[in-house]
Amino acid sequence: MKVSRKIEYIKKWILEYCKSMPKPADSLIIGVSGGIDSSVVSTICAMTGKKTFAVAMPINQIKQQHDLSVKHQKWLKKRFKNVYTPVINLNNIFNNFKKTLNK
Repeated sequence: MKVSRKIEYIKKWILEYCKSMPKPADSLIIGVSGGIDSSVVSTICAMTGKKTFAVAMPINQIKQQHDLSVKHQKWLKKRFKNVYTPVINLNNIFNNFKKTLNK
């Protein structure tokens, strides 16, 4: 199967899945790490036309990794009008959680 046909198959599956929910989903949320997997999935989600939140959630992340996720967010936002790109820094939440468990 050609790549374009695979993309169409996955896009259709996402849309059908959204329709099958008791309350059909009108938006999609995907975490973006800057890696290839989340980049591909977030791009296909954006291609559905549904409101897509491509969320970066760094947790004590190496700067270069976080930079990749932000770069991908910018690329998505530039290419698709239905994409929103929040960054939610989870450092404090994670560190407090870790501190609590260490007690």
